[in-house]
Amino acid sequence: MKKLLSILLSLVLLSSLCAAFAEEDVIDVSIVVYQRSNQGNADDIWWWDYCREQFGINFTVTQVTSASDYKSIAFASGDMPDVFYQMFMSSAQQVEFGETSGLLIDLAPYITPEIMPNLTRILDSNPTYRAMLTASNGAIYSLGSFNNANNSCMTFYINQKWLDEAGLEVPKTLDEFSEVMAAFKARGEDVVPMAGDLGDSPRFIMNAFGFITHAAASLTTIAMRNGEPTFVYGDREVFPEYLKVVHDYYEKGYFSPNLFADQVAGDETAALKANDLTGFSQNTSGVINPDDWTSCYFLTSDWNPTSQVYRSYSAVNNQSFSISATCDPAKVERLMKWLDWHFDYDNYILMHYGPSAEETDILYGLESGYTATLNEEGRYEWTCAEIENGTYNSFGDYQNLRVQGIIGGYLGLGYDMFEEATREYNPPVYNHDEEEHVLPYLVDGYPDLRFFDAETNERCNELATPINTYVEEQYALFVSGDLEINDENLENFFNTLDGLGYEEYLQIYSDYYYNTYLAQ
Repeated sequence: MKKLLSILLSLVLLSSLCAAFAEEDVIDVSIVVYQRSNQGNADDIWWWDYCREQFGINFTVTQVTSASDYKSIAFASGDMPDVFYQMFMSSAQQVEFGETSGLLIDLAPYITPEIMPNLTRILDSNPTYRAMLTASNGAIYSLGSFNNANNSCMTFYINQKWLDEAGLEVPKTLDEFSEVMAAFKARGEDVVPMAGDLGDSPRFIMNAFGFITHAAASLTTIAMRNGEPTFVYGDREVFPEYLKVVHDYYEKGYFSPNLFADQVAGDETAALKANDLTGFSQNTSGVINPDDWTSCYFLTSDWNPTSQVYRSYSAVNNQSFSISATCDPAKVERLMKWLDWHFDYDNYILMHYGPSAEETDILYGLESGYTATLNEEGRYEWTCAEIENGTYNSFGDYQNLRVQGIIGGYLGLGYDMFEEATREYNPPVYNHDEEEHVLPYLVDGYPDLRFFDAETNERCNELATPINTYVEEQYALFVSGDLEINDENLENFFNTLDGLGYEEYLQIYSDYYYNTYLAQ
């Protein structure tokens, strides 16, 4: 009965949406989306076919592996897509490219019961959400997701089978983790114990030094340490110690030699997992047997006496959907109605799981659609023809490589907020001991949603550009060993930062944290 209701509801929703466009031509829209290392190519993704057939929107999709590089070039040149989709549009970028430069349009006028009933319902039921999304000038330049905040911003996983074979426990301290990495490396010269690129595994080590951060760009993103805002690279006492550990890991081959090449490392990570040549990653997607893995404790050390991890930064994310000022205004309302579809939990499930086997009218090239079966524990298990015939190893791979336009809960209503979902889904459950290893240690971090006024935002960006460029260059030299980590070089590093305006830069974030965020 539940399945029947789900299908009927989907058909009603689809018919109402499509009826509005039945007499109109399909519109062409350019869209750029961040492509993760474990995600398929757009030409193979069911979602884009679904959008064309059901919404009358033919997306020309550009997938990029560096959202930051793409945004820099697009905004500087003015050669922008119509839509930025899961491109991590930070609050600072929203102010810079929306309020100051006018390169992003204000979405707020379209958030009405007539155009966006789903989103309007969410915002009306949670009045603080609208304020969190709104810049100081009253505009909304980007939207994202609504999620359950009682979770961690990042979780890392370790190969329990390898630990057992080495006679080791899941590490709790940095010293124990280093011992584990040595044991993993001893399995073979081609083993890379810590998979990932510069924005992945090193942030786990940052956390062991007490830095509460989560972003892929953790090195240059504001963090918290000992209850105070800071940047990892600006801590004169702790950053040198962190550098020594990361350099040691790099030198011993615990990290990939391609650590500094994001996409190379991303492709390499997938290959390492597929060939059982890595024992640590930020997810278990693509590994031979996920049941062999468990979640990691976040580490303590001489610099961090308590395990702690950044709590899911907010129930609200606003970094995944923006429309450029070069988009034809005649297309905007259609796009906003399409976006509103994301803010229904049944639709959210559909966009990430694809159609069920019964929904043969919306397969669009899929062999079967999924079948969901309750197991003995009362949890749904999903399969499909592409898994049964060996095309994909797991339902997760099927989702990532064949179904989803974007991976993860970055856009839409990401949980059953109104408790009325009809599609099969499993309430949150943790299959890798996260309830023991991770969830007890959640702490708040620096707020991700923050809107400086335009003048402050401009000054912040002026300072950030030379500081971040310098830090990233020097960091690579220190980690690789091309620049020795000694007192003289470190003193020069910190003095150069001061000359670039680091103290003023940090003060902007500190003032906002103490005078605005905590005062709310």
